[in-house]
Amino acid sequence: MTDGNASNSTSILLAQATPAVTTTHTTAAPPTGEGEAASTSQWPFFALSLGAFLIISLVAILGMRRLKMIPAGIQNTLEMLVESLYGIAEMVMGPRGRAYAPFVSTFFLYILVMNFMGLIPFLKSGTASLSITAGMGITAFLATQYFGFRAHGPKYLAHFMGPVWWMFFLILPLEILSELVRPVSLSFRLYGNIFGEEQVVSALATQLGQFGPLFAVMLLPLQLLTCVLQALVFTLLVTVYISLATEKHGDEHGEASEAH
Repeated sequence: MTDGNASNSTSILLAQATPAVTTTHTTAAPPTGEGEAASTSQWPFFALSLGAFLIISLVAILGMRRLKMIPAGIQNTLEMLVESLYGIAEMVMGPRGRAYAPFVSTFFLYILVMNFMGLIPFLKSGTASLSITAGMGITAFLATQYFGFRAHGPKYLAHFMGPVWWMFFLILPLEILSELVRPVSLSFRLYGNIFGEEQVVSALATQLGQFGPLFAVMLLPLQLLTCVLQALVFTLLVTVYISLATEKHGDEHGEASEAH
């Protein structure tokens, strides 16, 4: 009797444990298609990025199609915009900023167009994706190092050592960390501001119900200002990074005398 009871108890325990094991294995199995959904979710932002590139190219082609000595229409608008963007580079770097103005101006136009696309109904800003902003941050980082090497040659590496060479073991890790943090801060700053703005406006419009569309229209001037400011901040920071990487001793004095 004792053996029979022990055998029955063992059978009952095994029977109770078997579903639990099965359930555990079933729960642990990853859902199918999750990775594919995550990868395909980035395609709309890539399409917006490509659309911004096409818009900028089309406007540039239209503006340069019939150039005149006395600009008018779209040519006049584009020339004013280009001079303003060149002025930003010169404001930060002095006269030598004109050599880097095309590069930093491209960032401004690219970001601005993608930001404005988020104001169109049923569209999002391309900069609301971290993959897009991270790509721009990495591009800015690589370009800064390239410009630094082009301006100084191998001596460019000396600025990572600090002003006192025998303290390089303390300065070098900090300088490298500072350089690596820059693309991260650029990408997260732009992404966070644009994505956060879209989420806040969407949430408030949803909560207000029938007054949501009217509220979104009332916020349009603030959204336009945010789009311009975020593009300007990104451009200014990239310009400052390039200026620090390419500056030479005596540049400041030379630029001051030339401006005078």
